[in-house]
Amino acid sequence: MALVKLEKVNQNSSWALWKIDEDFNHLVQQTRLHSDDLSELEDIHHPRKKLEWLSSRAALSTLLQAENYADFRIWKDEKGKPYLLDNSYHISLANSFPYGAAIIHRHQPVGIDIEKPSTKLLRVKHKFLNSSEAEEALDNLDKLCIYWAVKESLYKLYGRKQLSLKQNIKVGSPTNRPVLASILLEDQTTEFRLDTFLWDEFYVVFSHID
Repeated sequence: MALVKLEKVNQNSSWALWKIDEDFNHLVQQTRLHSDDLSELEDIHHPRKKLEWLSSRAALSTLLQAENYADFRIWKDEKGKPYLLDNSYHISLANSFPYGAAIIHRHQPVGIDIEKPSTKLLRVKHKFLNSSEAEEALDNLDKLCIYWAVKESLYKLYGRKQLSLKQNIKVGSPTNRPVLASILLEDQTTEFRLDTFLWDEFYVVFSHID
């Protein structure tokens, strides 16, 4: 078992971080997969991608066991967003080798992402940052990473493919705690707070919703 972190965000929400240190078979056992999940796993061909996929589900399994909810089924909606079949909790999953992360909430949609600062963000920053965000981040890899992870978290929370990271998600200063952000869509603005957790050079970013 390689649970790094399991923490309550508030009375309705918790998140967990899992580090892969098991072999494939042990990780499969840890995730308590159903046959439908195993079918999805078989469609993943790269061995490392299989482990990443399993690690986020191991984090989710640990969260739900802590809530005395061990028997669960994960499905995906028409947009590819994962959800529990009985809708007992809202969920979000993320992974970046060798870590997997998950968050749950009793009542509200949530989002989580995990990223490591990388020079690849310099090449694509124009695709996800608006002008004020780009001016704030410049070429600072940590700031770029937080911007990316915040936007990915809200993209997952929203769960619809037409959302533009650059045009529809606005993020305040990445050095603030919590990070303030908003989704702007159809003349409506929804505000969010997001927490950040730095571990082993990886940023975990997740929505903080009461």
